[in-house]
Amino acid sequence: MLTIATLGPKDTFSDLATKRYIQAIQAKQPVQTADIKYYGTLTQTFQAVGKECQLGVLPIENLSEGYVQVVLDQLLDTKLSVISELLLPIQFSFVGFCQEMSELTDLYVQFVAHGQCAEFINGLEGVKIHNTQSNIESLVLAKKHGNKAGAIIPQHALSHAADANIINNDVTNYANNQTRFLVLSETPQARIADKQYKTTLVVNNKQDCPGVLGNIVSAFALQKVNLTSIMSRPTRSQIGNYHFFIDIDGHQEDPHIATALAEIQSSYDVTVIGSYIKALN
Repeated sequence: MLTIATLGPKDTFSDLATKRYIQAIQAKQPVQTADIKYYGTLTQTFQAVGKECQLGVLPIENLSEGYVQVVLDQLLDTKLSVISELLLPIQFSFVGFCQEMSELTDLYVQFVAHGQCAEFINGLEGVKIHNTQSNIESLVLAKKHGNKAGAIIPQHALSHAADANIINNDVTNYANNQTRFLVLSETPQARIADKQYKTTLVVNNKQDCPGVLGNIVSAFALQKVNLTSIMSRPTRSQIGNYHFFIDIDGHQEDPHIATALAEIQSSYDVTVIGSYIKALN
C-alpha cells in the first residue's frame, strides 16, 4: 500500500490535493491503493517522507501570497525528488459562533490563509487574531473557544460548521485564487515521452560569489530556457548571501537544459530537485 504524508487533519486543502493525486494515480493503476497519514505541521509532513511515508503532498506556492517559506527552506537541503505538481482552486469562508458580527472577539485562521483573506480580516475591528497550523484546526479551536469566536475555513469544509450562526461564504481576496502543491518522493519520476515538463532546482551560493543571479539568468537565456520563477532564500551564513530556488520549463535531460545546467554547475553548487509533468491551469 502507498502511504502519503500531508498536513492534517482531514479536509484541509492539503488533504483535498492529496485525494486528487490519489484519484489521478488510481485512474492509471486501478489496483493501486493509498493511505493518507496526517501531520500537525508542514515541517513534520516533509520530514515523514522517506521514513514513515513513501510520498508527501505539500503546498509550495499560492497565487496571491507567493511561496510557502517553511516548505522552501526544507527543499533547499533535501535528497527528496519532486515527482508531480497539482494546482488546486482555493476559496475560504468565514464561520462565526456568535449571534452578531459585533459580538466577535476572536478569529482563528491558518497562517498561510491569513494573507489570502487579508481584506476581510483587516476589516474586523477589536478582534484578536489567532494563527493556526491548519484550516481545520482553526475551526476546532473556534468551536472550543465558544460563542464569541469565529474561524476562516475552506469552502469545502462548511459541512463541519453546520452549527455556526454566521456564514460568509467567500472571504478570499481573489476569485481565481490557486495553490500549487508538490508531490515528493525518495525516487525520481521516470520520464514519459510527449509530456510537458517542469524542472525545479536550487543554486547554492555558499561561497558568496558576486554576480550569481546574473550568471544563472545568462546561462539559461543563452540556451533559450524559459524561467518560470526565481526565489531567493537566505543562506543563514551572513546578511546578503542567498540561495536561489528556480523553476524552469522542460526536463533536465533536454539537451538545451542540460547544457545550461552544466554551465551553471561549472561555477556553483546546483541541486536538481526534480523534473515532473507540468500541471495545466
